[in-house]
Parts: sequence; structure tokens; C-alpha cells
Amino acid sequence: MQNRKLCGFLLLSLLNISFLSYANTEEPLDYHSPENILKFADHLIQQGDYLRAAGEYQRYLFYQPQESEQIQYKIALCYRLGGNTEKAIRLFEKLLQESTDRTLTSSTYYQIGVSYFLMEQYAKSARHLDKSLPRITDGRYRAESQQLIGLSNLMQNRWLEAEKTFNSLMKSEVLEVRKKAAVYSKYATQGTKLPTRSPFLAGLMSTIVPGAGRLYTGRYSDALTSLVTVGFTGWQAYDGFRRDGISSAKGWTLGTLSGIFYLGNIYGSVISASVYNRHVAEEYLSTLFIEISF
Repeated sequence: MQNRKLCGFLLLSLLNISFLSYANTEEPLDYHSPENILKFADHLIQQGDYLRAAGEYQRYLFYQPQESEQIQYKIALCYRLGGNTEKAIRLFEKLLQESTDRTLTSSTYYQIGVSYFLMEQYAKSARHLDKSLPRITDGRYRAESQQLIGLSNLMQNRWLEAEKTFNSLMKSEVLEVRKKAAVYSKYATQGTKLPTRSPFLAGLMSTIVPGAGRLYTGRYSDALTSLVTVGFTGWQAYDGFRRDGISSAKGWTLGTLSGIFYLGNIYGSVISASVYNRHVAEEYLSTLFIEISF
């Protein structure tokens, strides 16, 4: 019995020694090989470490220059995802001058539009994509570019144009675009019904009664200030002319101030209405970013 145990122990020891000897003969992993550099760069992207990933892709490109277009696209995308959108746009535009891959070109045009959108340059994003649509041959990127044009119009409060774009995309062959278009179309439709204030009416009301335009836009303290300021300086100017006649220094001084305050009250009411409309739209659209993902 003891002999059997001893034989088993010796056999197990021999197998362990053989395994370790084999393991030691395996070649060590080469972390600086192009293949492993590329794997590491892809891993960094998955981890959200975009700028480090861009550096690794650049290192890979040094070893594999024949893959220039695809890797340059990934580098530009890393900068866009990493928040350096201006550099991303420059790299994407450079790629457009060199690339012959139609799918890659379509994606690049789209990514430039996304970059402008993320920089809150909505008008520029829409113009770029509208101009680029004839060159975007890939069906998916064409649909997503049209969707981004609609979003750019939405962010500029161009509700009807946005609604028209999204309604047309509800027939898109791209399922994801079709689903989102239905959601975005509702935003555009509801946007036309937002409570707004007319700048013209606000100005007219303050022309008739100082401060009334501010009252119309919900600026109650400003309305009271305008009424008191214009009313007080106007009354003091009247008092000066009543006592000293047309040559009254007090009358002319306070009359001039009253006129300035009066005109400022009208202009301020017009601006107040515009600000009110902008705040209402911004508050409404703030929920839209929950639905957007680039």
C-alpha cells in the first residue's frame, strides 16, 4: 500500500516537472508587437480612455502604415470621444482628402457633423451635413446624417423644419433611425406649442405703459423698477418745467434721463421676451439629450 502511494507521488511530481519545463519553454508575450499594440488600443477605447487609445493607434500606425485610413479614422474618433472635437474635425477633414473607401468617407462626413453638434454649432452641423448628403453613399450613415440635420434644426427651435425631417425618416429602412425619428418628431410637434412671448407685443406694451412689457414676460421686479424710474424722472422733469419754464435746467436734465429710461424700458422689454422664449425652449430641450447618443 505504501509502495503504491510512493509511486503515485513520484508520478505526480514527474508530471508537474514536465509541465513546468514546457511552460518555461514558451516564448514571453511581446507587448510591443503591432498586433498587441492594436489590441491594447482597442481595449483602451472599451475602457473609455480615448486619448491614450489615440496614442496607441498612432504607435500602431508607425509599424503598419498600410492600414493608414482605418487607423486614422479611429484616431480622429478617439479625439472626438475624448472631447477634443476641434482636433477631431481637422483629422476627419484630412482623412476625407485621402480616403478612397466610400463607407469610411460616409462615416467621416457624419462624424464631422456630430463634432459640430457637440460643440453646439448647430447651424454649422446642419449646413455641413446638408451639403455632404450627395457624397454620403452608405444608407445607414445617410439616414443618421438626415436625423442629425433634424436634431440641429430642433436645437435652433426650427420646429416645423425638424418635424418635416423626422416625419420623412419614420419611413427609413434603418430600424434604429425609424424608432428615434418617431420620438424626435413628438419633440418638434410639442415645440410648436411652447408658451412664448411676442417681442413686438412686449415692446408695444412698454411703449404705452412703462414696465408693462416686463410684466408680460414675468419680470415683475423689473416691471416695477421701470415704472417707478420712468415715472419719477418724468414727473420731476415736468415739475422743473412747470416752475422755471422752458429754460429749466432741472427739466431738461431729468427730461433727458426720463427719455433714456423710457427707451431703455422698451428695448429691455423686447429683449426680455426673447430671453423668455429662449429659456422656455432650452428647458424643454434639456430632456432631449437623454434620447441622444453618439
